[in-house]
Amino acid sequence: MLEQGEFADYTESFPVPRVTQDALPYWAGVKQGRLLFQRCPACRGAIFPPRSICPMCDAGAAPVWEQSAGAGSIYSFSVVHRPPSKVWQSSAPYTIGLVRLDEDWFLFAEIEGRPEDMAIDRRVQVGFPEREVPLPVFRLALP
Repeated sequence: MLEQGEFADYTESFPVPRVTQDALPYWAGVKQGRLLFQRCPACRGAIFPPRSICPMCDAGAAPVWEQSAGAGSIYSFSVVHRPPSKVWQSSAPYTIGLVRLDEDWFLFAEIEGRPEDMAIDRRVQVGFPEREVPLPVFRLALP
């Protein structure tokens, strides 16, 4: 994951996330096809992106890792017709969006499916397609 103020160079190749210490378990899970998030043991709030303390209650207890079921709904989305770099030109149009997972946390990711089938509150399920850079990708659930 990128630190604040850092940007990946993706003009010629797919961007590679810069992994922080707090996010190591998340990325290890992604490599295994598992979607992980943190939960505060004090207030039970879901935490993402990964942190060393809870940003909601600051109780001081270390967040614990949980596996997400990977199901959620589209909270917001954008269909990209003109990609920001040539890396994604062959994929256009494609959809990126903010997904609200059923465990009450959000993840910004690609959403596979026809642009005309995208809709706010549409149900999605995470998948982990084989790619050079492993990333979670959401697929539209059957209506």
